[in-house]
This record gives sequence, structure tokens and C-alpha cells, in this order.
Amino acid sequence: MPPVRQGLFSNVMSIAKKQPGGAHVARGALLMMALKMAERSIGFVSTMILARLLTPADFGLVAMAMTIVTLMELMGAFGFETAIIQRQDAGRTHYDTAWTFGVIFSVATALMLLVLAIPAGHFYREPRVATILMVLAAGALAQGFENIGTVAFRKELDFGREFRFLLSKKLVSFTVTIGLAFAFRSYWALIIGTVVGKWFSVMISYRVHPFRPRLSLAATRDLFHFSRWLFLSNLVLFLQNKSDAFILGRTVGASDLGLYNIASEIATLPSTEVIAPINRAVFPAYAMLSAELAKLREKFLEVFRFIAVISLPVCVGLVCVADLAVQVLLGDKWMAAVPLLQLFTVCGLTSSLQSNLILVIIALGKPKANTMLSAAMLVFYLPAMFWASIHYGTLGATWVHLVMSIIVLIPLHVVFFRLTELRPAAYFNTLWRPALAAAGMGLAVLALEQQITALHSGFPPLAALVTYMIAGTLCYVSFLLILWHLSGRPAHSAETAILSELARRLGRGAQSTS
Repeated sequence: MPPVRQGLFSNVMSIAKKQPGGAHVARGALLMMALKMAERSIGFVSTMILARLLTPADFGLVAMAMTIVTLMELMGAFGFETAIIQRQDAGRTHYDTAWTFGVIFSVATALMLLVLAIPAGHFYREPRVATILMVLAAGALAQGFENIGTVAFRKELDFGREFRFLLSKKLVSFTVTIGLAFAFRSYWALIIGTVVGKWFSVMISYRVHPFRPRLSLAATRDLFHFSRWLFLSNLVLFLQNKSDAFILGRTVGASDLGLYNIASEIATLPSTEVIAPINRAVFPAYAMLSAELAKLREKFLEVFRFIAVISLPVCVGLVCVADLAVQVLLGDKWMAAVPLLQLFTVCGLTSSLQSNLILVIIALGKPKANTMLSAAMLVFYLPAMFWASIHYGTLGATWVHLVMSIIVLIPLHVVFFRLTELRPAAYFNTLWRPALAAAGMGLAVLALEQQITALHSGFPPLAALVTYMIAGTLCYVSFLLILWHLSGRPAHSAETAILSELARRLGRGAQSTS
């Protein structure tokens, strides 16, 4: 077998070891990478439980209000945390200034929500939205007071403490929301859970980090020089990801909007539950390597190989079993979301693949490039979304979302290749094996589904879903390893790194038992 290179986790740890307190930081990085998925999965479990207790209209009603909240909070989303991480010489004045602006923006956001509550209710033709926004203003007020010192967890690659901080926040919100949902079976469970979670986040942030922020605007120029483009990028991102909910809340109503939002949330699980934790962990590493383009390219390819190996089969598999997944996880009242889920799953795949490219662009200190590209796409996206939602409802809106998510990949890759000087051949070489293996897996699952349906028409949905998942996993792994062998078992591959890591762990386990 060719020489084995370090895997993703090992490489993140190797960078961490170069920092002060390296051994401890390296262990924290591995902990965060391994356990962050568990923290993110709480959101998935929460959604599954709430979908059984609440109705699509409940979710749609909350989505209407949260669209307004997100838009107001966006007015202060200058990405100061990202700027602090990207800026290697950030000092106390940068932290204090970022916290001060956070406080200012949170107070302004809360006041704006109170002012807009009644007009928003009139816009959506839903008076309950006004009351919801008034309550959510309390959560918006809390957000800006969170201890900015916790950003140091990511900047210093101290992912162990980062994980514990995020997990505690998530668990409190989860517990409150689920408890209220069982007690009242009302959308208020989602609202109160959100507010309580934000206030608890403020309290716990001062327990987990000793930094005590002070009011200061001393580093305003430094932060805004980098963050002004992140603000515009966040604004564009909102228009890309939330304008559909804003439009659909007016054109199709709460129930259809609830179906649309849940389908979108489930379909993006590969990117939110698996890929997002990886991205969160590697961004500081990208920032450290931003001055060494060759090493940055190498690091990106290592990470991207793992993203491709994970996201492609998950997305293809979800498309194949979408009807069973909805029936088992959400219940029969959500079956109208199946076609939306299948289309959104492809959107989720494009998001998984492009998210790491965007991180590299930001790490290089070029957020303007991504912002301008996204803004250009919005010129076509917003009119198309409005027209499609009026004439074809949620299905038309989903098709617009899918088509635009595919089109944007072309100019994004052009910008990425130009900034990183990465050869397209090296990039696409990371994709073809997992893509072919995932396609073969999808065909095998569909064939198995036809056979089981023909022979056992009364096969329990849960048993069928588990069967397809196991069969799909075995097929994908087999196809991937066959393609890897036919390719000459390249050393620079995710397959080699994974097998090496498994062999190392099995060897260590054998030694410990002997």
C-alpha cells in the first residue's frame, strides 16, 4: 500500500499542536470534531419530536415571525467574530469593540421588532405574528450581551471548551421547547424555547470564559475594514436563504410554508449536521495558512475529500427514501413535503460542496468576491421566486431554489480557482469516485425497494427504511473501495486516510487487550 498521509482530524490536530498549549488544544480539536455532530443532532431530534406534536401551520407561523427577526438581526451581522478569528493580531480592543457593537445592535433590533410587530401581522394577514414578534424581541435583546471572549475558543482551536459551551446552550433550549410542546401542543413552545435559550446563552458565556468585555469603540476602523463585506455577504445570504420564506408567507400561507421549511431543514441535514461542524473546525486552520497558498490548497483538498465522501451518499440516499423518511420521522400529515424534500436534498448537496470554497475565500481576506457574486445572482433569484410562488406555490419556489443553487456553482468555482490557483483537475479528482459510488448505491437502493414492494406490500415503513439504509451503506462502501482499488489506491485520498485511521485504531485496540 502507498505511504499513508494524515487524515482530516490528524491534520487539524497537527496545526493545533503548533499553538501554545498544543497538546491540550489538539485533544480539544479532536473532541470537537468527534462530538460536535452530537450537539448538532439535538436539533434534528427536536424537529422530529415537534413535527409529531405540532402542525405544519404551527411551523409556518413561527417561520413567518423568524424571517422578520432574522432580517432585523442581520442589520448588526457584521461578522466581527469572523474578523477576530481571521485577524491574527487581534487584541483586547478588538474584542471590546465587537462586544460594544453587539450590545448596540441587539438593543436596536429589539426596538425595531416591537415597532414592526403590528405591520408584520398585517403583511402576513396573520395577527398572531405580531404577538410572537413582541415576545421574540426579548431574545433579540439578549443576543448582543453574550461574552465575546468565547470567540477565543475557535481562534485558539480550543474545540473542547467550544463544544461544551454550544452543547449546554442547545440542551437548555431543547429541554424547554420539548417540555412546553408536550404540555401545550402549541407553537408557543418554539417561541419560548428560543427566548430562554438566548438568555441562558448569555449567562453561561460568562461562566465558561473569564474575559469581561468593556464598552469601547477603539478598534472600529480595523473591524469594519474587514467586516463591511461580511455584512453585505450576510445580507445577501439572508435574501438567498430567507426571502423565500418571506415571500411564501404572504403567497401560500402558514401551512404550506411549514411544509416547505421542514422539507428544507431535513434536506440540509448533511450540511448542517455533518459538514457544518467540519467547516467550523477548519476555518481557523485556513486562516492560519492564508499566507501560504500552497499549504492552504493542500489543506482544502484534504478537507474537501472528506466532505465529498460524506455528503454525496447521504444526499443520494435521502432522495431515494424520501417518502419513507417523511412517513417514519414526521408522520402522515407531512407526506405533502416529499417532493419538496427530494428537490431540497439536491440543493443541500450543492450547499455542502460550495460551503468550504466560501470559507477559503473568506480566510484569504476576500469576502468581497463572494458577496458580489451572490448579489449578482439575487437579481435573477428574487423575481423568479416571487413569480414561481404565485403560479406554482411551494413546488415552483423549490424548483427555483434548486436551479439557482446549481447555476451559482459555476462563477463561484471560477473565483475560487483564480484566488487559490488550484488546478481544476486536482479539484474534480476528489469528486468522481464518491459521485460514481453514490450513483451506484442509489440504483441499488431503488432496485431493492422495487423488489421489497413487489414481494412484501405490507412491509413496515420503519423496517423498510432501516433495510434500505443498511443496504445503501454497504453498497456505497463496496463501490467506493472498488473504484479506489481500480484507481491504484492513491495515497492522497479520503479512502486511504480513513482506512489508515481505522487500521491504527484497531491496532491500538488489539494492543490494549493483549
